Amino acid sequence: MVEEEVPCAMKKTKDGRKCARGIIQCILTALLVLAAGGVILIICLVGGCVGYEARLVMSASMEKNPQTDVSSYAIQDIPAQSLVLIKLVPRRERARERFYASLKAGDVLTFSYRVIGGNTVITHRIQRIERRGGGYVIVLCGDNGTHVGTQTVDTSDAQSPNFVIGKVVSKSHFLGVLLCILRQPQCLAALCMVASAAMLMGTLTHKDRLPFGQKSLRAEGTMKNKIIVLAVALVLCCFALAIGVSYGLYDETVSTQTHLVAGSLKATLERVKLTTYNIGSDGNFTTVVDDTVKDFSTGTKDSIFGITATTVAAPGSTFTAEMRIANGGDVAFYYYLETFYNAVVSDQTFASMLQLTVSSEEGGQREVRLVDGFASGDDTTIGSVDVGETETFTVTLKFLDDTNNNKVENKFVLFDLCIHAVQKIDAA
Repeated sequence: MVEEEVPCAMKKTKDGRKCARGIIQCILTALLVLAAGGVILIICLVGGCVGYEARLVMSASMEKNPQTDVSSYAIQDIPAQSLVLIKLVPRRERARERFYASLKAGDVLTFSYRVIGGNTVITHRIQRIERRGGGYVIVLCGDNGTHVGTQTVDTSDAQSPNFVIGKVVSKSHFLGVLLCILRQPQCLAALCMVASAAMLMGTLTHKDRLPFGQKSLRAEGTMKNKIIVLAVALVLCCFALAIGVSYGLYDETVSTQTHLVAGSLKATLERVKLTTYNIGSDGNFTTVVDDTVKDFSTGTKDSIFGITATTVAAPGSTFTAEMRIANGGDVAFYYYLETFYNAVVSDQTFASMLQLTVSSEEGGQREVRLVDGFASGDDTTIGSVDVGETETFTVTLKFLDDTNNNKVENKFVLFDLCIHAVQKIDAA
């Protein structure tokens, strides 16, 4: 009986196609995994071209809090590391007006807001919004009760550093976590290794039973395929390892066995004496002295001058607070005072009649009219406190007698005084 060689060649070609098909499937699987992260990255980079933008929310200020009911809103809690899709504020005037007119309490906005040292991007919920002048005044706050405080954005003020970026229309915690993982350079190396391993295992486990007499020929073809795939897998693994090591070095993520404990900056701020010279219930000026020690070390809405929403002042009124600042940490620090007032609701004429005086043991005395963003002292420094030391300083607020006093009758100013402690670093 004569054996025909043609069927064997045909089977060899068929097996080669199966092997090639398996390799292609493995490559496509790996590419799909990479594409999932690529799509997210593309949305983040070029989404603004179509009116939308994706951003990562890294803080916990919008996480669910039992004390805040957001169940009736379209966008509810936003955990840290969530990806949010933002509808950007339109550039055209009419479209921008429609955008702001559609906003309501409960919507979530992403906006740029001024803080100490520059602007930061925040995602918070609208508490209230109202039309004022040529724009809107928007008051926002986070859902998480541990993050207190509100932010105000006035869209009519072209000079304001605060502005709205857009409205959050969708969010995904899963995609956000995935993107955070893909942002790590080592993730690329891991994906390449997984793809290489999948290709290698898929090829080595591919076995077809062959008729007797064709084993040697098929074995020779299978061995060639295995060698080729193994070589490709080794190249990819080496490439992935090189990328992982390089990124690890450039990103300075190489772990070491050296441990260094950071020092702590701990300042205690107390008011030791308050002296007010203000009009009493009978309309006459009266001096009142309060020697009660009051702690202002933590965030509070109380005024160091004892001023409340019902306090009424007149030209000549004076409020003097004697403060004591102590260093209970491991590093020396400078301290300075900064003033802010809400220009949206405050009367600026009245603010210009209020004189703020700061005096200390080291920094002498400085007087200035109430100004938004004013920082006291030369180089923003009142004085310095070494470890274990205590220093006192005095802050005085005086309603000056001015020819325009009658213009501010029944007007008010809403302002904050912030005491900052900054690590003391001597020049090298």
